[in-house]
Amino acid sequence: MQEMIVTEEQERVAFQAFGCPVTVRDSSGRVLGYVESKLTPEQITELKRRAASPGPWYTGVQVQARLRALQEEWDRTCGFDEAYRNQFLARLDEADPGHFRPREQA
Repeated sequence: MQEMIVTEEQERVAFQAFGCPVTVRDSSGRVLGYVESKLTPEQITELKRRAASPGPWYTGVQVQARLRALQEEWDRTCGFDEAYRNQFLARLDEADPGHFRPREQA
């Protein structure tokens, strides 16, 4: 069996996939294969914790709109720090808040 040693950046990308398959491509974009990662017990616990959270939850449309707004603001201001980003996101949340799960009836 052949081996390939990945860089720290490649390892980070694979780890951040958090259990999702990672597509491996060559420099021209051709698919070389897929890497399946296995979830650790700690990752499973974290995923269960996140799934049980009441929210806020955002739709795919909301997430895409936030990413576009962040990019437009980044381009307009020539970059910003974490504090500015947090204030900007708070304004977006006021305009289009996330959704919360209804509490289960006892």
